[in-house]
Amino acid sequence: MDAATGSSGPLYQRIAAQIEAAIASGAMAAGARLPSVRQLAQQHGVSMSTALQVYRSLENRGVVEARPKSGYYVAPRAHALPEPMLDLRMEAPSLVNMDQVLQEFLWIVNDPLAVPSFHAQPARSLLPEAKLQALLAGVNRRHPEYASRCQMEGSAALRQEIARRAVSSGVQLRPEEIVITNGGLEAVYLALRSVASAGDTIVLESPTYFHLLQVIESLGMRALEIPTHPRDGISLEALEFATRTPGAVKACVLLPNFPNPMGSLMPVERKRELVKLTAERGITLIESDIYGELYFGEQRPPVLKSFDTDLQEKADVILCSAFTKTVAPGYRIGWVAPGRHFLKTQALKFRTSVACPMLTQEVLAQFIRDGGYDHHLRRLRAALKTQMHQMVDAVARHFPMGCRMILPQGGMMLWIEMPKHVDSREVFALARLEHIGVGRAAAFSTTRRFDHFIRLQYGEPFTAQTEAAMKRLGQIVKRLAERSPRREDQRTMPSALHA
Repeated sequence: MDAATGSSGPLYQRIAAQIEAAIASGAMAAGARLPSVRQLAQQHGVSMSTALQVYRSLENRGVVEARPKSGYYVAPRAHALPEPMLDLRMEAPSLVNMDQVLQEFLWIVNDPLAVPSFHAQPARSLLPEAKLQALLAGVNRRHPEYASRCQMEGSAALRQEIARRAVSSGVQLRPEEIVITNGGLEAVYLALRSVASAGDTIVLESPTYFHLLQVIESLGMRALEIPTHPRDGISLEALEFATRTPGAVKACVLLPNFPNPMGSLMPVERKRELVKLTAERGITLIESDIYGELYFGEQRPPVLKSFDTDLQEKADVILCSAFTKTVAPGYRIGWVAPGRHFLKTQALKFRTSVACPMLTQEVLAQFIRDGGYDHHLRRLRAALKTQMHQMVDAVARHFPMGCRMILPQGGMMLWIEMPKHVDSREVFALARLEHIGVGRAAAFSTTRRFDHFIRLQYGEPFTAQTEAAMKRLGQIVKRLAERSPRREDQRTMPSALHA
């Protein structure tokens, strides 16, 4: 069919629809090379820019993938498994106890043979270690005084670079509004201590990440988990219901861009609605954007704080982030922009850990200033996207019927729903014996609603070992799935919204 005679809509969308239909019909297999941009333009009688727009729209939807210096290829068929279901149940706020999970966490994190590893960070082979080492030697040579002094608020040069980069996420920050922290977790810790006290209720996404639950536990606060959509982020309808009573919720701690473990991306309009809702309810919004730079689309997704400017003084958004997931996990450098809570946050930082090492801060500042960080991020995003497709394809091939997952739009996590009677505790125990790094449900929620979910990470290059591990893990899940469900699991799925 000629593109010009197709259905209504922009020309590039009609061409993209033809290609997507051909892929869906099986006419083009996963991994097949597509015509070059020039060839596509000639085939349809369109400009090169229109042909490129076709491929980019398909790439954004996960239908095709770009390979550096090679062209466009049909992406692995993530739709071989359906998407997870959304459980809309909510439970009362509760205190957190992660002691048992911590022990399991230490077991798997300290296993050097685990494939894939449990670490939610890129593999060393994807990090610019040699470049950072060279910069470190140079900074140390020029500034030996950094071994004996520090600045409480952090390196002025690094804060300048953070403020400059924040523009791409939709935020205008001044360097003097930023406090450097020991990683992203300390940033969230300081933000929480600045606005809440022991016994206060804090809203979290459900599922959320293990270390955040630990912070809530250490501060004696109560966690209120709000159901989270695997593509749309936290349920605004559930949040609106949970916050109707004034003062019932003190703050929300959220990761709207590719959170661990779900990897969802909240759409722009829902981000705007979220900021408006919390502003109207007088609730502080603490945003962690540690994965925001790891997007697979064309543009960096905006942060929640970018939507607080229209609400004048009503909105209270604290932005936290770190470099631990993108460039230098071992440097443990994060930051927080606490807004109206700056003085209290700064004082808490001084009382908690005084300051952060100047040497590594200056190294990062120079790496960013010289363009090395942007270059590294482009390579890292491309690698993670390829590894994501490889992992998704392996899971789709090896896991049994009844499993569900969603194609992530960024980050490095894959959240998998197994048949409801399969217990992630058993999967974790059996996988651990075979050195397979699996995150079980209890690490991501205080509830039991995710007992049949597991998390995998694709931050490492996909190898023959990874393929073998996914095959074996699929066999474990299949064996457990083939058992008859226990009586307590013989129940219908609660009212749920399909993802």
